[in-house]
Amino acid sequence: MKALCALVLLGCVAAPAQDVGGHYVLVGVHEVGSELLLKPDGTFEYMLAYGAADYSAEGKWRREAGAVVLDTTPVKGPPFRLIRSSAVGEQGGVRVWLKGPGGDPVPNIDVAVQTSEGKLRGRTSDRGNAFFANAQKPSSVSFEVHVYSLNAGPYAVDSAQNDFTFEINGPAITTVPFKDERLKISGANLELRFWDRDKAMIYEKQ
Repeated sequence: MKALCALVLLGCVAAPAQDVGGHYVLVGVHEVGSELLLKPDGTFEYMLAYGAADYSAEGKWRREAGAVVLDTTPVKGPPFRLIRSSAVGEQGGVRVWLKGPGGDPVPNIDVAVQTSEGKLRGRTSDRGNAFFANAQKPSSVSFEVHVYSLNAGPYAVDSAQNDFTFEINGPAITTVPFKDERLKISGANLELRFWDRDKAMIYEKQ
C-alpha cells in the first residue's frame, strides 16, 4: 500500500504542466481584433488591429512561474531616416519627400520643418512630398503619425540644403516592443496588460 501511494504521489509531482502553446484570440473588446500564436519552437506571432492602426510582433516566448513571457525581436533602425538632400535653387522654399523602402511615395504624413523663423507644418501629398514655400535655413525635420501616436524627430538637416528625402521604416512604427512581457496563465486563457496595466485583455485559446 505504501509503495502504491508513493507511486501515485510521484505521478502527481511528475505530471507535465499544461501545454500553453497554440492559437489565442482576444475576446470581450469591441472594435479591436487581436491574435497570438505561440509556436512549439519557442517563437511567437502577434497582431492587433484597432481602427486604422495595425500592430504586429514576432519574437521568443517562454513559460515562467504561471505566466507566458514574450520578448519581441528588436527592429533595426529608426522610424525615419534621411537618405538624400540637395540644394535646388530654382524651387525656393523647402521640400520634404517621404518614400517607402521600395521608393514608393508615402502620403498623408504630417511634417514639421524648423527654420530660422520658426516651425512650419505641412503634410505629404499623394506624391509623397510636403512643400514649404516660405521656409528658409531649415535646421531639422520632424514627423507625426497620429494613428500610431508617434512623434519622430527632430532629424537634423543641413541648412544650406532645401530638398530632403526621407525613408520610412514601417516595422519600427508598427512593431509592438514586448520586453519580458508577462501574460498570466488563467485556466486555458492568457491575460495581457501591455496596453493597459490596470485592465487585462483576455486571450482565449482556440
